[in-house]
Amino acid sequence: MKVGIKTYTDEVGYKYLSESGILEFVDFIEILPVPDNNYYKSFKDFDIPFRIHAPHQGFGAEPGDRKAVERTKHCIDAARDAADLFKSPTIVVHPGRYFDVGSKERAIDFLKGFNDKRFIVENLPSFSDGDELGTTADEIKSFVEKLNCGMCLDFGHATLTERRTGKNYKQIINEFLKFNPKYFHIMGGSIQEGRDHKNLFYGDFDIEFFKSCIPKDALVVLETPHDTEMQKKEISFLKTGKRI
Repeated sequence: MKVGIKTYTDEVGYKYLSESGILEFVDFIEILPVPDNNYYKSFKDFDIPFRIHAPHQGFGAEPGDRKAVERTKHCIDAARDAADLFKSPTIVVHPGRYFDVGSKERAIDFLKGFNDKRFIVENLPSFSDGDELGTTADEIKSFVEKLNCGMCLDFGHATLTERRTGKNYKQIINEFLKFNPKYFHIMGGSIQEGRDHKNLFYGDFDIEFFKSCIPKDALVVLETPHDTEMQKKEISFLKTGKRI
C-alpha cells in the first residue's frame, strides 16, 4: 500500500511539510485546497505526488442544497483546478448533508453535471441529528452507480456511525467494502467519546481490523494530528503491521 497524510493548503500545512521532515516517510500528500485563495499553488514547491480532497461542508459546499449551488460550484472548481495543477487522478468529494426531500438526488445530479471521472465519493458519519448523506452502503451505492465513480472509505466516519445507529461498525465497514474501494482515510478515535481524527493508537477503534480491510494496492491517507514522530509510527504500523 501507499501511505499519505492530509493537510489543508494554508500556512500551517505548508510549514509542517517543509520543516517536519515527514516527506521522507510518506508516499503522497492529500491536500484540501482552501477555496478562497490560491495558496494551494505554493504546494508545488514540494516534489511529491498529491491527491486532492474537495472543500466540504466546513467551507459551505453542499451538493444537495438548492440554496448553495454557487458556493458549492466554487468549492468543486477549486478542487478540480488543483487536481489539474497537481495531476491528481482522484478528487475526494463529500455527498453533503440532508436538507429536505430530494437532497440525495440533487447532490448526485449536481456532481454528475461536472462529468469528472476523478471524483470518488466518501462515506460520512451519522451524527445525533442524522443529517449527513452517504452514511450507509445503500446511499453510497446510489452515488457510486449514478456517478460511475469509486469510493473513499473513511474508517472513522463509518465507526462513529455506530454511536447513533447502534449498528456494529465492522458490519458497516464490511458493507462498504463490497464497493472494492482502493482509497481510504484512517485515524484513531473513540466511539464512547464520539471523537475521530485522533492519532492512530488513540481510543477504542480497532485499527488492526482497519488494516486488515486495506488491499495491498490501495492508497491510505492518515487523517491524524500533525505530529512527526507519531505519524512516523503510524506509517510504520500501516506498512509493516508492527507498533514501534
